[in-house]
Order: sequence, then structure tokens, then C-alpha cells
Amino acid sequence: MPGKVKTIRQLEQEIKSKQQQVSKLRRQRRKLAADLAKIDRQIASLIGGAAAAGARTGGGRKRRRAKNEQSLVDAIAGVLKGRKGMRAVEIAAAVRKAGYKTYSKDFYGIVASTLRDKRFKRIRRGIYAVAK
Repeated sequence: MPGKVKTIRQLEQEIKSKQQQVSKLRRQRRKLAADLAKIDRQIASLIGGAAAAGARTGGGRKRRRAKNEQSLVDAIAGVLKGRKGMRAVEIAAAVRKAGYKTYSKDFYGIVASTLRDKRFKRIRRGIYAVAK
């Protein structure tokens, strides 16, 4: 048995009804957002602006930061010491293998930008060594 067929007028009424529901929900959302902003301002005034701002934007999650004994520049210099040159991908892998901890999703990008430091020189395209 086929479903009940609606007329154009019935479809238009249904669309109008749904549009009214959407408008009502949007008004509700704006009111709730304003209430939430007011509560955030109250929290900020009680515990301090910086702490409250972090709680608002980060959803209460703290950012993780790996603890390393040496900086990334020093770790790269240690890996490159005594070598004629390495590619950035190889350097990133060697630094991690040497025990450098990171939670970065793009560690290669960080290593590649760190290789622009004056302690390193570009031998040729993609190959880097310690500057003498």
C-alpha cells in the first residue's frame, strides 16, 4: 500500500510549521547562550579572568606538554653532531628515537621549522647539518 499523498498546500503548511519551530529554537538558543555568557562572567570574576578563560575555551581540558631534559634545538644538534647531513624526516625520527617526547600531531613540521635556527645550515635541498 502506498503512503498517503499530501497536497501542495499541506506541504507548504508543513514547511511553514517547521520554519516556525526553527525560529523558536533559535530564539531559545540565543537566550541560553546569553545566560551561559553571564555565568561565565560570574565565574571569571570569582576565580580570575585567565583561569576562567581557559575553562571556557578548552572545555575544562588541560593541554599536555611533554617534559624533556633538553630543548628541541639541543636534541637536533645532538643527533646531527658528527654527521655530514640528514633529511628533516630522518632528523625527526632520530630525535624521537633518542628519547625526545612530544604529543605533537605534526612533529616533522616543528622539526623542519626548527632547522631554520642559526645553529643549523642547509647543505642542499632537504639536507641539514650543524653549522660550524
